[in-house]
Amino acid sequence: MSNEIVKYNNIMNEVSFRKFNPVEFDLFFSLCSKMKLKGSEPITLTFDEVKKLTNYSSRDKVRFIHDLENMYSKMLNLNFRYEDESEIVRFVLFPIYRINKEKSTVTIGVNQEFSYVLNEITTNFTRFELEGFTELRSGYAKTMFRLLKQYKSTGFYIVKIEEFRRILDIPESYRVADIDKRVLQQIEKELSPLYKKFEIVKKKKKAVVVVG
Repeated sequence: MSNEIVKYNNIMNEVSFRKFNPVEFDLFFSLCSKMKLKGSEPITLTFDEVKKLTNYSSRDKVRFIHDLENMYSKMLNLNFRYEDESEIVRFVLFPIYRINKEKSTVTIGVNQEFSYVLNEITTNFTRFELEGFTELRSGYAKTMFRLLKQYKSTGFYIVKIEEFRRILDIPESYRVADIDKRVLQQIEKELSPLYKKFEIVKKKKKAVVVVG
């Protein structure tokens, strides 16, 4: 796997990747790594190139196409939102997506009006190595990995529990004990080895993640 860099405007971290599984996370951000700083022109990658980026292990072409198609179906439901003093805008970031089964290629393009998410990223951006991201097995760990990269300069990330549930797409049925066991413990297990100090501190109405 090449040491690709993923870099995007922090607005991406405000989006809940609802129902994305770990493979779909890897596919999505591998495409983002190739689209950064490319304007709004569509890019085309071979299946082999995408598999190499994501360390995709299966050789089953039908399964790979199924994963690519499922990932884009979920991409269409990503709730990208922009607001300023005069308007609120909701948009699809990737309106062009084509899977060529005969040529074994995938083509994807960025919404021209909002291409700044992957192009104008000199400030307020998140940056991480794709390889480290794809090595994580849990979708919860992958999301927290990205958020901690955004707050790398401060060394900690603080979030209200309601927002924590939304951004990590935690099932409404999960009680506190479920979150501890199925979410926080998994995040700590996968991310602790990456930091000299890693601690999750829970407070009333807030979940605090501290990284040293």
